[in-house]
Amino acid sequence: MGAMTNHLCLGMCAVYSFFGVTLAISPAFFWGPASVASYWTAMDESGVWFGRALGFFMTAITSSPYWAGMPKDVLAKVYLPCNAYFAALFLQASFLLKSTGPAPQNLLPFNMWWTQLPIAAAFLVMNIIAVGEKPSKAKRK
Repeated sequence: MGAMTNHLCLGMCAVYSFFGVTLAISPAFFWGPASVASYWTAMDESGVWFGRALGFFMTAITSSPYWAGMPKDVLAKVYLPCNAYFAALFLQASFLLKSTGPAPQNLLPFNMWWTQLPIAAAFLVMNIIAVGEKPSKAKRK
């Protein structure tokens, strides 16, 4: 495992655990129609329920190298198809969905999903590099 794998796992944990914790606590409050950082301009109880479940899952998986001993090189391989798929979904949310804003009260006057596009691109590039890294000679813990 190389440096890019470490950077990828730390970055994914920082971004998606933050988003995950806030989703698990209250998707509508943090990111819903009335939020100043609204990612969704429409959210019913099924969206809240699913957001909470997804938030917990995101946090558990992305933080797993730091509490469960998940090998980072294995997690980088798992992340690759996920990051490619997320990039496509973020493009859809940014340009095609009608329920993703911008909401009138947003602090930023544009669709908040636009902020995810450079992050998704960076993670995808980092992920491709990480998966291509040569394994270190140190024993995996």
